[in-house]
Amino acid sequence: MPTTFATLQVGSTGAAVRDLQQDLTVLKYYTGAIDSVFGAKMKDAVVKFQQQSAVKVDGIVGYETEAAIERQVWVLKRPVLKQGSTGQEVKNLQNLLKEDLEIAHSDSSFTNIDGIFGSNTKAAVIKFQKDRHLAGDGVVGAVTWMELSYVKSYDMSPEQIVLNGIFTNV
Repeated sequence: MPTTFATLQVGSTGAAVRDLQQDLTVLKYYTGAIDSVFGAKMKDAVVKFQQQSAVKVDGIVGYETEAAIERQVWVLKRPVLKQGSTGQEVKNLQNLLKEDLEIAHSDSSFTNIDGIFGSNTKAAVIKFQKDRHLAGDGVVGAVTWMELSYVKSYDMSPEQIVLNGIFTNV
């Protein structure tokens, strides 16, 4: 878990810049070399990301931009889940659905954290989707994962998201 964070901008170098280059490549904002140097091409990629992500557009990667990048990379790495899916990602989904019910509805009735995407999990997904005006199809794809990411970081500032590794310690 990181306990420090360095703002990155033109002129920055090192492992944090390399990680940023890799993340922005995965997100399809950066197409340059992974060379650990924050140059003009990196700044352009950061500005494009910021423009499309509703964060301050300044070409500098501070907490707000880093938290948004980490969130989007996390969402991109999530699998599509549907009835019949099993495993740790289903458990993660079930925990987020349970947390959402407790936050949004003071409802602790969803307790079956078993890693099996059955009819109860599907019903909870559909309820979650409809509560957020999404297509209530019971399939957890990128749009639903993005909404679930807000449950995962509920009531946290960008600094807390980054420093606590909310989307990087998965």
